[in-house]
Amino acid sequence: MTTWKITYSKDERTEVFELQSASKPSMEQAVAALLKMAEKVYEREEPRDLPNEIQTPAVRLAECYGITITGITRD
Repeated sequence: MTTWKITYSKDERTEVFELQSASKPSMEQAVAALLKMAEKVYEREEPRDLPNEIQTPAVRLAECYGITITGITRD
């Protein structure tokens, strides 16, 4: 297994989440892993605007936890 570093932005800071995978995770896989982690680690935020009509995992990650993925690299 390879360690992949998923960098993300939260509260105007860059953070890193490590994920074990044989191949580079897709953006959808990275979002799913970060969403699962965020549900355990961060408090859910109140939406600043009206919720987006389309509630994809990436939109939920941004709206509920203020997280946006900025990159995926191999360690």
